[in-house]
Amino acid sequence: MIRYIALPLIAAIMLLLSGCWDRSEINDVAFVLSTAVDLEKDGKIRFSVLVPLPGKMGGPGGGGGGGGTGGEKSYYIDSEIAETFREAQMKLQKRMSRRMFLAHRRTILIGENFAKNIGIQSIFDGTPRSPESRMSTYLIIAKGYAYDLLDASPRFERFPSEAIRELAKDHTVADMNMKDVGLPLSSSIGDPVAVYMDIKKSQKGEKPSKEVEVKGYALFRGDKMIGTLENEEADGYSWLHNWNIKGSASFKVEGEHTVTIKIFDTKTRIKTRINNGRIDYSIHSDARAKLLEDRSFFDLSQTKNVNEVEKAAADHVKKCIQAFLDRSIKTSTDPVQLGAFVWRAYPEQWEQAFKGEWPQAMKDASFSIHVETKMMDTGLIYENVTKRRDEK
Repeated sequence: MIRYIALPLIAAIMLLLSGCWDRSEINDVAFVLSTAVDLEKDGKIRFSVLVPLPGKMGGPGGGGGGGGTGGEKSYYIDSEIAETFREAQMKLQKRMSRRMFLAHRRTILIGENFAKNIGIQSIFDGTPRSPESRMSTYLIIAKGYAYDLLDASPRFERFPSEAIRELAKDHTVADMNMKDVGLPLSSSIGDPVAVYMDIKKSQKGEKPSKEVEVKGYALFRGDKMIGTLENEEADGYSWLHNWNIKGSASFKVEGEHTVTIKIFDTKTRIKTRINNGRIDYSIHSDARAKLLEDRSFFDLSQTKNVNEVEKAAADHVKKCIQAFLDRSIKTSTDPVQLGAFVWRAYPEQWEQAFKGEWPQAMKDASFSIHVETKMMDTGLIYENVTKRRDEK
């Protein structure tokens, strides 16, 4: 009896349900994979988007592949100019038959001119306000115009945005997302650093390409870019900041043996003391190394020769760290938050003597750098296999 009463009641209740009134069909959505922001000469903002074309994505009836693979591109790039990001985005939307969807965006590219003159702080307003945006998105600074980086034609990836994302998370560069870049902006200690990329034209061949290249890091004072960290300075920043970076270096051992090694698992400890009102930093780094190439007949089966390579590798790491510190002092920036070590150890003295003049006060500090390198692997051989046994 109860069953006969319950069934009509359940059916009546179901009639009151509204269903999926706010659904979005996939055919009505344009998935934005990357955006670029540039500053025009008249002071307005150029906002660019990269959107895949479903009809060119391959499969039955689909067209050809991505950049550099032949055929039409499987994506298109469009841009608009306005006073703000959102205004430019709305202008773009007026000529799109599908609604732009930003939840799949993994990279935001900022032009160098915009980063130097406007600053990146405004990026951290419009982006986090949208529920579709993610703070795990990679923030990349482009040399020149960000639009040009978005319009690269990498051979290995279908979309330029994918090549940029893969390079940004590669172990040869610091894995920094928007949150990592933005945290120093909300702190009174430290300055932001972001990955810095450029276009590299391939050697002429059947079909030359415009590849994406990591140049190093963009250096900021506050939220405005003031320069870059490249080569030794970039390596020194990565190792001092304890990013798990795998870098390579070539140098001479004993003044005549040229070797190339890979440096990895670098761990750095920083201690600070205040002596007579001056800050003394003690920096100790431990690193592991692997031999990649030996251009001379250097017998690494001998322990003393391995020790010489380890010493030369340690000197190289020390040189890179010192180059970065010199750059920080020269530009009055603190990308690794060295001031925080003073604040934690001597909070009262930090407030009274150093906080108001930081990071300019770093120029009066002393730095003691000690590096130890351990050779973990020389490869499958100790020396060149063609070396004659009777050679000295």
